[in-house]
Amino acid sequence: MRKYILWSLFVLIPTLITAQNQSPQVHDSSLGLRAVAQTPSAPVKIAHNPTDGYLYVLTQSSGIHRVDVEANTITQVQTASELGIEDAQGLTISSDGTFYLVGNNPDTENATNIVYIKRGVIDGDAWTWSTVATTAPYPLSNTDFDHIMNEIKIGPNDEYLYINSGSRTDHGEEQAVWGEGYPDEGLYPGTREVPLTAKILKVPADSTDLFLENDLNYLNANGYIFAEGTRNSFGLAFDGEGRLFSADNAGERDDPGEFNWLQEGKHYGFPWRIGGNDTPMQFEGYNPEEDLLLSTDSRDAIFYNDPDYPAPPEDLEFTEPILNYGPDGVNYKDAETGEVLDASAQDTAIASFTGHRSSLGLVFDADSALSGNYTGDGFVLAFTGGNDPYFLLQHMNDPGEDLLHLELTPSGDTFTMNSTRIASGFLNPIDSEIVGDKIYVLEFKNSWLNGWSQTHIWEVDFSGMSTSINETSPTPPPAFALDQNYPNPFNPVTVITYKLPVKSEVTLEVFDIAGRKVTTLLDQPQFAGTHTVNFDAGHLSSGVYFYKLSVTGSQSFTKVRKMTLLK
Repeated sequence: MRKYILWSLFVLIPTLITAQNQSPQVHDSSLGLRAVAQTPSAPVKIAHNPTDGYLYVLTQSSGIHRVDVEANTITQVQTASELGIEDAQGLTISSDGTFYLVGNNPDTENATNIVYIKRGVIDGDAWTWSTVATTAPYPLSNTDFDHIMNEIKIGPNDEYLYINSGSRTDHGEEQAVWGEGYPDEGLYPGTREVPLTAKILKVPADSTDLFLENDLNYLNANGYIFAEGTRNSFGLAFDGEGRLFSADNAGERDDPGEFNWLQEGKHYGFPWRIGGNDTPMQFEGYNPEEDLLLSTDSRDAIFYNDPDYPAPPEDLEFTEPILNYGPDGVNYKDAETGEVLDASAQDTAIASFTGHRSSLGLVFDADSALSGNYTGDGFVLAFTGGNDPYFLLQHMNDPGEDLLHLELTPSGDTFTMNSTRIASGFLNPIDSEIVGDKIYVLEFKNSWLNGWSQTHIWEVDFSGMSTSINETSPTPPPAFALDQNYPNPFNPVTVITYKLPVKSEVTLEVFDIAGRKVTTLLDQPQFAGTHTVNFDAGHLSSGVYFYKLSVTGSQSFTKVRKMTLLK
């Protein structure tokens, strides 16, 4: 049973999905990785407050939690009742520390939704909330495809708020709301998308009590529509040049998930185009039994011959997604054969990611704080995992649940892209935030997904890039040091941190309790600085181990510490 992120993702299902035995790991040895804190239930967004230095986590139903990354603590600071939003979804924080939320108050009896955009100001320990805007009630579909409004980003100069309003259909099919007590033709017969869905909205950040009508002419006349034809852009982010990008999820069909450069006034194709493909149901005589991009028979209810499918306006020009050449996250299904192929291995590109990855958590190194090949680039998560039978990614031979590095190259009036996996093994990562030279990854759990697992906020540390053989550290530590690994005890990945005051030959080894060497983690010269190494003990049995740092050169240093592996 497919459950999408956000409204539909958090609907309870009878089967409790438990986590796979996995722990995150980095694929670039210069990166560090550590667990900062355990996540509360149903976390949806993580954001950095530049005025107090803390990270804040928004949960769907338990308010806001403050994260101290130095103390490794997380503390609830606002309850859901204080926010006044039944279903909180989006969080962004301005440069002056003002909080902005987007959330939804659905009416289950009438299958409608009202959206609230709120502003929060902190004065000491006191929080004051006001309403930026609300929407008129608009019809839901009561299906997995009610993506509602679930993402908000503050724009350059803190002037405007950009809000993702997701679709109410999978691909533009009729969704009339069926069920007990509804008429034979459904509650909203013939309804596909409505004016307040499948768009990126734009409202002035200093607004108070705006009312957004479910009327296309009204929304256009007041400048509230920034872009149209997006299905569910749960990942919005500005790059260093102030350009807005989005990671947009595809539907039940095996179409690629899009990566778009969002520009004002442009239309990105939904529902007529998804992931660079034409939606086949818009064409006369469509037969889903012949559609090799449908993975299971459960798609029959929404894919059918639809002679009333509306044609796009004749003067409408679609803006295509960015082409991605990989090497990672670019699997696709051949529509003629049904075979799953790797675009990178085929020397081609797709638009833009493997279908069903549910790409989100998009961030950019907007301040160019990262070193090496990462400077100024983007990063995006995949929520779903390829080994999870409840998500369609299993059909696409893509591991998912990872962090991709995105390198964009200008190409005419758009970009091309290369995506490379730099970390993997997260538990349904749902959002990320970049602070200086670190990216924080937020894992998801609720009562049915990872409910019996420990999920974390993970810190991916790029500061080790400054200790490569061609670079020097601007502020060397005053003395040699080998820190206690974290976490400890661990299962099965832990991070070892050490400090070098001068350039040295460094060896880092692991021994079992009998003194036998298990592995050599490092044996190379390194410049002065603070270094981190990830140790994956997945192949070892539970027990006590020792790690030894040996340093030679102009100065010598040796230190041994104990760590415990608990599986």
